Amino acid sequence: MYNQSIQWSGRKRTSHGGERRQAAAVRERTRLLQLAVCAALFAAVFIGKGVFPQRLAQLQGELQAVLSSDTDFRAALAGLGESLAGKGPVLEELGSFCVQVFGPSQGEDAVQDPAVQVQAAQDFLNLGAGQAEQAAHYLRLEQAPEAWFQTETAAEAPAAQTAPEAAVPAVGTVVWSANYTGTPLPENYTMDCISLGDLQTVTPVLGHLRSEYGYRDHPVDGEYKFHNGVDIGGQEGDPIGAFAAGTVDYIGENDDHGLYLQLDHGNGIKSFYAHCSKLCVSQGQPVAAGEKVAEVGSTGVATGPHLHLELKWNGLHLNPAYYVEFLTD
Repeated sequence: MYNQSIQWSGRKRTSHGGERRQAAAVRERTRLLQLAVCAALFAAVFIGKGVFPQRLAQLQGELQAVLSSDTDFRAALAGLGESLAGKGPVLEELGSFCVQVFGPSQGEDAVQDPAVQVQAAQDFLNLGAGQAEQAAHYLRLEQAPEAWFQTETAAEAPAAQTAPEAAVPAVGTVVWSANYTGTPLPENYTMDCISLGDLQTVTPVLGHLRSEYGYRDHPVDGEYKFHNGVDIGGQEGDPIGAFAAGTVDYIGENDDHGLYLQLDHGNGIKSFYAHCSKLCVSQGQPVAAGEKVAEVGSTGVATGPHLHLELKWNGLHLNPAYYVEFLTD
């Protein structure tokens, strides 16, 4: 009977010792899990502070409210430290620390159970939220501002490559064909639009189009013939600007064109001005685009003051209407 009692007592002690070891192991695993969750919380907060400094500036008011509150950070950290050192319940202290530092969520009447908070933290971390959502979550915002995602996308995306500008067609390239079907054109005349390359141009005189480029009945002699340029209306003495930068090719006067001049713009491009009342440049003189080179007049064969303007590329006459503007009212 005595031996049986000893044996039973020994089995009981052995059983209790195993249970205590098992319970200790469970508590240790629980403590490690809680420590991991705590580390994750701290990591998420510090990631937010490290990655979103410019965004935290947007939340200056909220952060100042937290930092200037009555929260005793030293006491909170000390309490958490005691818990991690085995002097207090980790789960309870972790919840208390979160509440002390971050406070309850807006609209909460009571602090949630610490176990619920830890579980909520685990659930959030398992979502794989992006950095913007993490910062918003741990700063206790209802949602991350849209601007955060735009800034984050711009910061993470590689520098956008500027789309190359469309290449300017080379001088002399046919930009588009006019599909002209009228009277055969004289030699060295075209109705097609020809590229002038990257030449910077201006309208010499802004006026109404009085006569177009092409065949017409001459307003003085009535003969049907080709008009080499366009006639732009103006007032006597109006300034005539250079079509583009270049050099004065020549100046002159005759019965048909009156006072005239021609500018050479390089690359075979030239502009011709006729019926002027005054010439303001001399042969060989360099001029800038828009610089005054003459004044509107009605010298030569003309029915009134206007500018007769011609454009040529390598001796080929072009339609100036493609390259200048006119008044339409």
